[in-house]
Amino acid sequence: MVSRIAALLVATSLAAIPTHCFGQEPDEFSDSALTREQWRQRLEEARQRSEEFVASARAQRAAPLQSDQKDAEASERAMNDPTLQRGDIIATDKGFFIFTGKDEERQPHDFRLAPNPALRR
Repeated sequence: MVSRIAALLVATSLAAIPTHCFGQEPDEFSDSALTREQWRQRLEEARQRSEEFVASARAQRAAPLQSDQKDAEASERAMNDPTLQRGDIIATDKGFFIFTGKDEERQPHDFRLAPNPALRR
């Protein structure tokens, strides 16, 4: 019985020893090692990075004009595709169109807007 109590005392005393080695320097990124001023400075730097990110994201929203031009060019290529056959459906930047023309040079009236199945319900 005494040996069990002694073993229990040894185990609890070992568990109470801090795991931090005394020869180790405190971690500079640990919250407990920061002074109030350092914490405020990090907070301000994070706030500035966030504002820069938002400003960059807003500036990139102006770029779709270039994308719209690419979509229009792709639509033009699709409408002038020499492999189109009567009844083929193509996707354009203005919607889906059915080719109703002949194998000759394509004209705007050779395409009609494809019906929207969602409107049939």
